[in-house]
Amino acid sequence: MDSSTLTMEEQLALATEFRVPIPQGPAGGYGAIVVRRDETGAGWAVTDGALVGLRTWAEEEGWRPVRDTGRASAYRHTRENALVLAHRVAEIEAANYQALLAVAADPLGHAVRTRRITCPRCHTPGAEEYGEPITGTDDFADCVRCTACGLEWALDPGADASCTACGGSGIPGAGPIGRRTPDGWEPAPNCECHESGH
Repeated sequence: MDSSTLTMEEQLALATEFRVPIPQGPAGGYGAIVVRRDETGAGWAVTDGALVGLRTWAEEEGWRPVRDTGRASAYRHTRENALVLAHRVAEIEAANYQALLAVAADPLGHAVRTRRITCPRCHTPGAEEYGEPITGTDDFADCVRCTACGLEWALDPGADASCTACGGSGIPGAGPIGRRTPDGWEPAPNCECHESGH
């Protein structure tokens, strides 16, 4: 039979795979969500396109290996429903990728928050909170940077972030948490706002 005589629906019925590009996706990797038809049935799955260790999209869980979900669960969609879901997943993956790029471009700014912290040096409100990477770990320390004068200090979550004496560090002048004395190290004095339990 000449393929030109097939209807569009007949041509679609012959397809075993559809690819939905990830908008502004990564240059490497798969770069597409792959909708696959079950080789042994009529169901379709939304997959990551891997040749080995294939994963399928599970609602409210994200990507899960097909070996964990089982073929029946993975290939439960109709073709139309799988394509709609694949477009939605492509948008989610695009947003995740853009967020990853933002963290890579500005790792210190990844945890900028919205509290209004007042700088203890120039008394300008609106200093930015950020996460300072802790060497040798995947953790971050809470810090603050004044956008006006550039002062940076460690943030004590027990201090009043609006205090102009400590700027949220809990220590007057936003100094270090400890200071050296002839007898060794001792804690720096707490600001009154910190002592009051704010």
